[in-house]
Amino acid sequence: MTDSELVAAVKAGDRRAFDALFLRWYPQVHRFLRVLVKEDALSEDLAQSVFVRVWLHRESLDPAKSLKNYLFVLSRNGAIDVFKSKRHLVEQSLERTPETLSPDCTDHRTELIETNLRVLQAVEKMPPQRRAVFVMNRYQQLSTEEIAAMLGISVRTVEKHLQLALENLRNFLS
Repeated sequence: MTDSELVAAVKAGDRRAFDALFLRWYPQVHRFLRVLVKEDALSEDLAQSVFVRVWLHRESLDPAKSLKNYLFVLSRNGAIDVFKSKRHLVEQSLERTPETLSPDCTDHRTELIETNLRVLQAVEKMPPQRRAVFVMNRYQQLSTEEIAAMLGISVRTVEKHLQLALENLRNFLS
């Protein structure tokens, strides 16, 4: 079965088609998420949640649209949610700075955390695709070719997103 046929069958509620879709796409989704979040257990959880979401929202699937793009957008958004929650944890740890640290250490730590938070805020304000390209390149150290292949866009488009992302960061941080 083609992806379009699988999507049509899943949309109709066919569990066997969903199983086939899962077996076909889970390894790629999991690998993509493992690169993004760099934690195997977390990437497994996120990959499974992608497919749970597909099943729960199967009525809204469109067999004419790219299943690959849909799965990778869901995956990317899940990874972004993880980064946002990590940002929240950093903010909480900043509020609970131990009093036993020396003033110099505390000042330096506070400055680093504040800078990291500003960078995260700038990244969150980027358009979704630019943000994904930036995160994949800067945090996961993926090449422009790898990013282009994963997102299904041209290398030149990846390069342009990186250029614009750096401009966004410069403007936001200055």
